[in-house]
Amino acid sequence: MKKLSVESNKTFYHGFLLNEQELRRFNDLFQEQLKKEIDGKIENTYSIVFENGVVAETNDIEEILSLENSGSAKIIELQLTSEIKDKRIIRIDFSNADSNNVRSDISIKYTISGLTRDWVFITSSLMDERIKKIKRFNLSLLSKSRKNKPFSTLFIPVTMLLVLTSSLFTTIGKSDKIIIDIRKEWEAGELTDPIEALIKIQEGKNALDPFTPVKYILMFFGSLILILIILFIYLSRLYPIYNFCWGDYLEVFKKKESARKTVNTVVIIGLIISVVGGLIANYIGK
Repeated sequence: MKKLSVESNKTFYHGFLLNEQELRRFNDLFQEQLKKEIDGKIENTYSIVFENGVVAETNDIEEILSLENSGSAKIIELQLTSEIKDKRIIRIDFSNADSNNVRSDISIKYTISGLTRDWVFITSSLMDERIKKIKRFNLSLLSKSRKNKPFSTLFIPVTMLLVLTSSLFTTIGKSDKIIIDIRKEWEAGELTDPIEALIKIQEGKNALDPFTPVKYILMFFGSLILILIILFIYLSRLYPIYNFCWGDYLEVFKKKESARKTVNTVVIIGLIISVVGGLIANYIGK
């Protein structure tokens, strides 16, 4: 009777920064784990999918690292497989989920199959640790489905809009209540001076200006549009999420990272100057 195998499968949706060093470490991990507890010939296979749709396969990791990796020859999918036939297998896939030629939203997935539960569990734990080291933050994690990403992106703005709209109607209701209360005081004889009554009405309107929420809503929409434009440019141009960092792409990535850090510094300095300037202006005004 053939012995049953034990298998572990995991998928991830976050970004990754896979450079030459980390790729070699994954490869070394595969070799080390397969050599434990059992002897046998290890067969390594490396499969690549390029931006132009071409698929290539090799048994030499050096060929992967010597690829041009730019333009139509940019790598969008990479699969590493190491196995001892009929005994153990380790496979990991990396995908650029932002590419139009990649159908899945899964950025990383791996499969580990062996004859003992302990070996599979230990190997899986080591894989998780390695994946954490190349993890890159991904805003689209709010939704794992491409169809739902626009809805998840708009969730917070729409929620804020509903809160502001609710605040508008609440403020209008409170303004009407102030007038009703003043009328009751007038009818009850508690308020007899017309000028005092007018002053109270005006004070109530000033305190609960029904147009204030409208101003906030207009400011919110304007700010939202500006933020979305800046965020789109920032993420699409300066923050690549899925990265195979070797070949020509390595230099491209370094330039984007340098530009992103410069933008971050400028924004932070701008915010500090704005806050300090506001505090100074308030102090001088007082």
